Amino acid sequence: MAGLAHIGVGFALTLAAPEAPAAAIVISAEVLDLLCIPAAFFKDRGSLIFKATHSLAGSLIWTAIAMGITAVLKADLRTVLVIGIAVFSHWILDFITHPMGAVMGEKPRKPQPPDLPLTFSDNSKLVGLGLYNNSVVLSYIVDLGVTLIGIGLFVYYFFN
Repeated sequence: MAGLAHIGVGFALTLAAPEAPAAAIVISAEVLDLLCIPAAFFKDRGSLIFKATHSLAGSLIWTAIAMGITAVLKADLRTVLVIGIAVFSHWILDFITHPMGAVMGEKPRKPQPPDLPLTFSDNSKLVGLGLYNNSVVLSYIVDLGVTLIGIGLFVYYFFN
């Protein structure tokens, strides 16, 4: 269930750039997880892949790359900014929700220490407010709530 809220934020952000392809904005909000699939597959949260996608420094770099690609594709400034906000929103949501001990921790589920690095270094400070650290139910409510609100706003705005 973890990660659905990124999709909801992506759908909500389509309202800020209605001329931009909605799929591009939604994928941009989820791109850091998509890039991190190899690390997740091997359950390697300390890998370079995870640091490159989920560290604050990595998120800023991927945000700049996404904005650069969008600009090269001749998108208007609003679309470039919304794509950048979508990519970086991923780190903001992860900062609020990580660590995810109640959702992703080893059984028995127990709170985990912060897991989001600030840099690529092995000695990087790890951060995270841990909203999903204690309650699976809370994680479902927040993820489904944000996702449904984002999709609802999208449907209301574009199909009403």
